[in-house]
Amino acid sequence: MRSISSPARLVAIGAALLTALVGTIGIAPAQAAPPAPSLNGLKVLITNDDSARGLDAGFGTDGKGLYELRKAFCAAGADVLVVAPWSQQSGAAARIASPGFAPVPLTVQAVTPPAAYTSDCAGSSTGGAVFGVCMTAGPCASGVPSASPADTVNIALSRFAKNYWPEGPDVVLSGINFGQNVGATLNHSGTVGAAVTAREYGVPAFAFSAEVPRNLAQIPFVPFAQTAAFATDLVLKTIKSKQLKPGLVLNANYPFVDTAAGEKLGKTVTTVAGTSNDIGFDFTGSVPATGGTYLLNPGVPPAETRKKADTTALAANNIPVTPLDGDWTLPNQGGLLTALLAIFG
Repeated sequence: MRSISSPARLVAIGAALLTALVGTIGIAPAQAAPPAPSLNGLKVLITNDDSARGLDAGFGTDGKGLYELRKAFCAAGADVLVVAPWSQQSGAAARIASPGFAPVPLTVQAVTPPAAYTSDCAGSSTGGAVFGVCMTAGPCASGVPSASPADTVNIALSRFAKNYWPEGPDVVLSGINFGQNVGATLNHSGTVGAAVTAREYGVPAFAFSAEVPRNLAQIPFVPFAQTAAFATDLVLKTIKSKQLKPGLVLNANYPFVDTAAGEKLGKTVTTVAGTSNDIGFDFTGSVPATGGTYLLNPGVPPAETRKKADTTALAANNIPVTPLDGDWTLPNQGGLLTALLAIFG
């Protein structure tokens, strides 16, 4: 997955975006704003990294967020098509299939939405069609290797979506992910990797994630529906502010707010990606120089060191929206580029 820009550059981008999307965060404009644009006719391609099948009806780990996003955008009048991985692909980053010396089969197979979501998109020209993508020449089935989130965007934007929209979609939405994607984990997120892949095609993209509560008893209450409502509002206001442009990639994370404990939802803020990983990785076990097995466990996340970080905002129950540039190029910070050119030039 591509890296983010420098913090200073993204703070500047975020400040401009904050001004453009002033209505999104509840700051009153100086004068009455025109009516919000409708999503009627907006062509929306949805993908995720939690799979297209929505098999986990309890916790929602297998695509419930995708179906809540599909439901919200169809209700807002958008024309929705879903092309997503056949099975769970968390942590896939922007991994793509490579043909090497032989073609790689990628099968796009229709998926029947879970019963609770079957009629959500009856008014859409696509019917809200849902497809899963697997890496086999035969039918997708249990145990068959899944395509990655980036694969699904590649195949949808280059070929498959043209069956529905000859000119392609207006926007790509990735998510809603089961769990937050903030800080250093952005580099490994399949949700973000799919959005960055859309940028390579010149299609604006959003990555949406819903925070998982720390208390395991509250996991069934991951805020998918609230995140979906926020997503439609953010896209509407992005259109209204004329910011829905090629190259736009926004990563948004909706907090889990424990109202029983007196917590309240904060505000929407523009941020940069933090240095903490928000999860923490702890390897246990003693392995000799000849090799052996370590156990990877959840650990304590490192302290955040970056100002205006998404990790800090999410911890305060704000909704961090982070602009990403999807480009590995390092700006000439501190003359590094000039120094390297002098060495190798």
